[in-house]
Amino acid sequence: MTNASIDEWVIRAQYGTVEAMSFLYLNHYQSIYRYLYFRSGDPQTAEDLTSEVFLKMIQALPHYRMQNVPFQAWLFQIARNLAIDYHRKQASHPSVELKEDLKDGHQPLDETLEIKLTHASLTQSLEKLTDDQRDVILLRFVEGMSLAQVGKILHKSEDSIKGLQHRALISLRIELHHQETDHD
Repeated sequence: MTNASIDEWVIRAQYGTVEAMSFLYLNHYQSIYRYLYFRSGDPQTAEDLTSEVFLKMIQALPHYRMQNVPFQAWLFQIARNLAIDYHRKQASHPSVELKEDLKDGHQPLDETLEIKLTHASLTQSLEKLTDDQRDVILLRFVEGMSLAQVGKILHKSEDSIKGLQHRALISLRIELHHQETDHD
């Protein structure tokens, strides 16, 4: 989808067209949810925060100006701010619980357990990064955004994003290695 067509939907949504608001929601829901899921580590929290993002989108849409920042970057800025606020309010970060009902009928229990442990390990490692480093990793590698797009969301230059990405990958590699050696 091109920016021009998104811009057309945004303009229609600014005029209160429900169809346009629905289109924007459906077009961006999955990526916003995924980002917030990795930031919070909890599906319910990610759903709640995603709902808040789109509520704030509807409230702020009349004041949104396309020339300032692309729509997707604007949405991710809202999501990032909500994630930061959420973590500030939490006394401790949530942990991933292993449940006894891991068997889903599609995968053997040991494979399901390994996936859950790998996910928990990655989530814990991501929590050790700074907010900016975590955002760069999530936006670049989970959402597949370009350096320029991430730069617009985080209000940083492409060179700054490259540096953040480099430091984040080094930190992530070290943390994952520590976790691996701690479990051996």
